[in-house]
Amino acid sequence: MLAVAGAAVLVRGTLRGAMDRRWWGVLGPLVVLGLMVGVGWRILTAGGIGANIGAGLLIIFGTPVAAGLLLWALAWAFWLVTQRHGHEGGGDLGGIASRGV
Repeated sequence: MLAVAGAAVLVRGTLRGAMDRRWWGVLGPLVVLGLMVGVGWRILTAGGIGANIGAGLLIIFGTPVAAGLLLWALAWAFWLVTQRHGHEGGGDLGGIASRGV
């Protein structure tokens, strides 16, 4: 329920121009990473027979994907914060702060 409310606030802020649209390039991979961690935790803590196979596959294939998503989000955020010219909406800090703050 809180995730839906948070998403609604972010979409509303984007549509009103309080949040720079380019920050969705950071938020999107982090949301996917959060979903992967949640599903992964469910697989790793499963008590059924055969759960060890799913856990091994998760560790082998999920870890590089998660690391890639995290590195993408960090690099994109760093680029947005250090870029000075041509930002849409928002105040300083690369469009994080709302207008008038």
